[in-house]
Amino acid sequence: MNKHNPNNFPIESLPPIIKNAVLEMQHNTNFPLPLIISSALGAVSVTCQNSVDVRLPIGTVSPCSLYILLIANSGEGKTPVDQFFTKPIREFENKESVKVEQNLLEQEVLLEISEIELKEIKSLIKKNRKKLLLTDDLEQTNLLNKVHQKLQNKLIDHSLNKPKLPRNYKLISSNITPAKIAQDLHEYWPSMSLISDEAASLFNGPALRDLGMLNQLWDGSSLTVDRISSLSFKVKDARLTISLMAQEGVMENYMNKYGKKARNIGFLARCLVAFPYSTKGYRALSTQPQPWDHLELFQQRITDILTQDKLAVDLGRETRTILEFSPEAKYDWINFKNNIELGLLPGGLLSDVDDVASKITNNAARIAALFHFYEGHQGEISYETMNSAIDISLWYLNEFKRLFSNHPEIPLEVQDENQMEQWLINWCYKYPGQTALPKSLISQYGPNQLRKAKDRREYALNALIYKNKIQMFKIEKKNWLYLNPDFFPIPRTHESMNLFIPCITPQNSFSSAYPIN
Repeated sequence: MNKHNPNNFPIESLPPIIKNAVLEMQHNTNFPLPLIISSALGAVSVTCQNSVDVRLPIGTVSPCSLYILLIANSGEGKTPVDQFFTKPIREFENKESVKVEQNLLEQEVLLEISEIELKEIKSLIKKNRKKLLLTDDLEQTNLLNKVHQKLQNKLIDHSLNKPKLPRNYKLISSNITPAKIAQDLHEYWPSMSLISDEAASLFNGPALRDLGMLNQLWDGSSLTVDRISSLSFKVKDARLTISLMAQEGVMENYMNKYGKKARNIGFLARCLVAFPYSTKGYRALSTQPQPWDHLELFQQRITDILTQDKLAVDLGRETRTILEFSPEAKYDWINFKNNIELGLLPGGLLSDVDDVASKITNNAARIAALFHFYEGHQGEISYETMNSAIDISLWYLNEFKRLFSNHPEIPLEVQDENQMEQWLINWCYKYPGQTALPKSLISQYGPNQLRKAKDRREYALNALIYKNKIQMFKIEKKNWLYLNPDFFPIPRTHESMNLFIPCITPQNSFSSAYPIN
């Protein structure tokens, strides 16, 4: 299928069922690819989040739920795309609601009978205690106590076996308060989502005000809800997906009012945000009937997973399956995290979006787990799946940086380090084949601003030594700087290989393996 992809989304990194459905949707509608993909990811997240968690390579267990915010103006295709991908979820939800209604009358009758039995047991206990107070006979007292013990056991059994009303099955909400989110997760199904193709009411209403609670649900933490007028309760092990689409003006108003808080508290850091380029003017449709086979397969997989999950919970399943990474996938994730960490240094490429960058590795693990489970793979999450999830996570990180980057001023010491490294690169081109140079050349011919500034010059060199880019050795009373061929255009000699410890090579470096535009 031909694909119009001005956003350069790594479409080939999607797994087969999702990719084929996305490309079919894009081919048949010409809506923006990131809009289609974000909607599909939201549907996959809410479908799988109650079935599986993922163990990160650092040992902690994380939910697989995603928070997705997509910005698209009127006419970009938000509503039809959302309807296509959430259709099987809404249909399954409606089907389960009908079952609840059918069982409700029977359960209400049983509950009334249970209340009658409860009153009778309490009445017998009351009469027993009254007789006990009116007798002084020891034999009568012992007999009454034995009867009381039997009645007490009956009361306990009755409480344990009290009929329960059918649990409401609600997966998608689009207009709700934070208190209702917590209540529904506690009383009904422990997995739900906020999904809306026109989320103005959510952005303008109370749903996105309690960001601390939303953060806790993303983290998989328990929620304690204290009430004055009714019983307090605790929400344990619940899961929430957020997949919201809103117009640019709605998002702009929200950011003006609450954007600083959303960044500072870490809510936006947990979100995958996108504002795809419009495809208006490129959406000529074919007059021939278009196939929807791949989308139907996508929808059927959604239904299958929801059916299996509902059945397992009804049969008593109390825990989710924890997905593990293969050794190769663990290595890839750790390497990814280490490269992200390098970008967080002062003046680094990600220093202005350090909040989002710090969470992106967790989101990558979640996406990998979702791909693995949704596609029906068995065993450990593979290197290929992990690498695909990293590609997609980096696209969202790039997108967030494009939308929210502050372009911070680079600290002086970082400027000095960059100038020093660039000077050494130029020296390598000027003297090809040389792998070392006397340190004294730096003070004589190095970067202009560092020649007379000894402290700044030494700091810049030490920073390069710390990053394993150069090493300094004293040979016959003269200090020499040896260059690492992983970072400088010099021959890779046996001597240089022995001088430097294994490092993040250009093949795995931040600038090549995980490019940030």
